[in-house]
Amino acid sequence: MSLLDSLGESLGGLTDSVLSGGEKFVDSWFDNEANKVASAAPEENRPATHQEPAQQPTGQPIHYGMPSTNTLLMVGGGVVVMMMFFMLMMRGK
Repeated sequence: MSLLDSLGESLGGLTDSVLSGGEKFVDSWFDNEANKVASAAPEENRPATHQEPAQQPTGQPIHYGMPSTNTLLMVGGGVVVMMMFFMLMMRGK
């Protein structure tokens, strides 16, 4: 009988552990859902209508406007080459 008693005690302890763990899991899930509902105020969760401009890591804003210098040099060089080509074409007539 002692074998059955120890087996019953083990199963009872295991059952109690599983049930208390499951109860804690369900309680934490319900608490999490309740927190989600409580923090679901629309005025707090709307996206901001005014967005701050992009910043450098130092905090200085990034200014957009002029194309990068490489692009500017390539376009300018292409224009100069085309002007020289047309000038040589006109001179050759």
